[in-house]
Formats: sequence, structure tokens, C-alpha cells
Amino acid sequence: MYLVPEVLEEIFLGLPLKSILKFKSVSKQWRSILESKRFAEGRRMVNIQTKLKIIVAVDRNLIQHELHRDEELEMVYLHSNVAASRPSLSCDSLVCIPVPGWVKVFNPSTGVFLRFSSGPETMISRDFLDPRFEIFPRRWRMGFGKDNITERYKIVRICFHDDLEIHRCEILDVNIGRWRRLSPPPYVLGFRRKSTCVNGSIYWVEVIPRYKLLALNLHTEEWRDLTLPLGTLGTSCQVANLENRLALAATYFSNHHWNVKIWCMHAPQEEAWSVMYTIRLFPCEHRYDGCFPLWFWARPVAVSKQGNLFFHDNCKRLFKYYPETDVVCCVHRDIYVISPFVEDLVPLGPLDSVPNMMRTYGLQHLDHVPFSSRISNFFRRMEFPSSLITTAFVTLATFQFCSLLSRS
Repeated sequence: MYLVPEVLEEIFLGLPLKSILKFKSVSKQWRSILESKRFAEGRRMVNIQTKLKIIVAVDRNLIQHELHRDEELEMVYLHSNVAASRPSLSCDSLVCIPVPGWVKVFNPSTGVFLRFSSGPETMISRDFLDPRFEIFPRRWRMGFGKDNITERYKIVRICFHDDLEIHRCEILDVNIGRWRRLSPPPYVLGFRRKSTCVNGSIYWVEVIPRYKLLALNLHTEEWRDLTLPLGTLGTSCQVANLENRLALAATYFSNHHWNVKIWCMHAPQEEAWSVMYTIRLFPCEHRYDGCFPLWFWARPVAVSKQGNLFFHDNCKRLFKYYPETDVVCCVHRDIYVISPFVEDLVPLGPLDSVPNMMRTYGLQHLDHVPFSSRISNFFRRMEFPSSLITTAFVTLATFQFCSLLSRS
């Protein structure tokens, strides 16, 4: 029985992700449908109706401490020791994890895993470990995002000498897989704060020795200096993508409590900031905490359909804030929060241009699991807490649907 692509697409839209990934191998026609931008957009519209999902990485050797299951939130767990212990960047749910010698990009939706060589290791900057901050290997300043014009994903890295002179500034197009020179930023960027990508630009915030916000347009590859909102001086600032807007979270100490104020930029060209949240967190745990306000930070993650804010801190805790009642509760701890999860089945461009040795499947490649167990263990390591319909049941439902169409 032949079904026109439009009918197949309508059937596929209602299937769970696990079944869709299996159906991609049935035929070239099915694969073409499932990897099309039209189908991806249709899936996004379907997923809008579901609850908020967040990608979190957890250490496979640790017991998780979910304090209570939140009805507004569903966790997408990446069971990887490396992902849970190393800082990462994200854009459109793609996860970029720089490790010594490599920069790795992983798509949790499809299991596609790319890795790009960092080239010769430089000893210009020594490794620096500080559990309070997310620091990349060799103190690289890293960025990851999408060029909104070409829709290509790009990785940016900047290396400084120990005397803070720029040693190397490069950019890599994920579709090409080669590093090339990039004009350096106008000033030094700190290595203790992550960047974020919003609407085709990567943003870095710097607080020592100056309070600065720097943007790199991924299409024009031009740098732009922005003004931070008033009230950020003396705070621990972090940037984030919140609902496709640039957000700045300033954590500060006041009245023996930690607090966080979150601004959003509504008009990037006008640099118009507005305060979205002012949250009183919790009392300080140590009498010296107030003397070192830059040691603690919080970063917004996403807003639920009910309007409640989820955010996390550098103690690997996930919080939920209720604006209507001004209440904060801890939802989860001992997890590494990465980003909101948005299903993305579109391939990362023409992967034939990337050497085969750099393209694999499964997050287990981060943890160096033997090859024999890689593919079979992928879905066990990427878990969706909600139950999924089995492929057999979905196939039966599909044929029943086809039978009804043929009778009508």
C-alpha cells in the first residue's frame, strides 16, 4: 500500500521520538520526511503543547536526589560522567562539550555525535580548577551558537597568554570541521563565566576588572560592546538565553541572604534592559559568604507554561520560583543543568563534509565505553522519564490508520 508523503508526515507527527528514530532506517523516503525542516517545525508545534523539558547531565556512579517530581517539568537525563563534570555550551538543544584535545557536539534528539580536534595543545595557559565556576580546558574562552542567516552552527574559542595578551582567536563551522582565524575581541574576556547564544550572536559578560558585555555576530563575525544595566556593579553576573531573549542574572548578597536579579534585553539594537525577576534566595551558609559575593552565581533556565521560572546555581541545584507567591523551592540537586530541551531531528548540515572518523553515535563516546556496547546503550543513557509507546504498538496503530483511510 502506497501512502503519499503528506499522510505519512501526519502519522509521524504523533509518534514518540524513540519510534521516529527507528523509522528513519525503513526507507530513504521516510528518512527524507523525518529529517525535513517542515517535519521539524511540525514536531515543534506538537511539543509546544507538552510540558517543559530540560536537559540535565548526571554522573552514572552517583545516586540522584530528586526532592520531588514537578508536574510542570520533565527531565531529559544524559548519563555521562564527562557531561556531568565538565562545563558545556548549548544552542537549540545541541550540546557542545570542550575537553582536552577535542571539542565535541552532541544532538540528544538523534544521538549524532561529532568531535573536532583542538589542534596542537597549547601550554600558554595552564589548566585552572575551581569548583565554583565552569572553566574550560586551558582556560579557553568558548562560544557556541547558530548563524541565523546561514543556519549553520559555529564554535568560537579564544586563548590568552598568562599576561592576558591574546594568543589565538578562532572559529569553526560545524558543517566544515576546520578551525580558521577570527579577528580578536577588543579586550580580555574572563574565563570563569560561560557565554550564551541569542538570535545569531554569542554574548560574554566580564566583571573583573571591568563590567562589560561583549557580543559576536556569527554571520558578520564582528564584535560589539554593549552596556550592562544599572545595578550590576559588585554582583556575580551570568548571561543566558531565556525564551529567546538575552538574560543577565546578577547574584548579590544583602541582609544576610543571597539574592538574584534577572534582566532581559528586549531590543538588542537599542540595548533596552528591563527587570524580569527579583528573587530572595536563602540565608548565607557561611559567615564569610557576604565578603566574597562573586563566588556564588545563579542562571535562569526556562519558564514553564504556568509562568514559573526554573533556574540553577553553581552548587548543582535546580530551583523553581513562583512569581505570584514569591516562593522559591529546590527541585533537584547533584545534577548539571544544560539547557531546555527542544526536539531537533534536522541533520547538522551535509555531514559528508566532516571526516567519518569524527562522526559517531551516542553520548557514551565521551566516557570511552568499548565499541561493542556503544549503540546498544545509547537509549539507556539518554532517558526520558515518561513512558514511550513501543515500536510494535506504533506500527500496529499506523497500519490501522492506513486501513481506515483506504476504506473511506
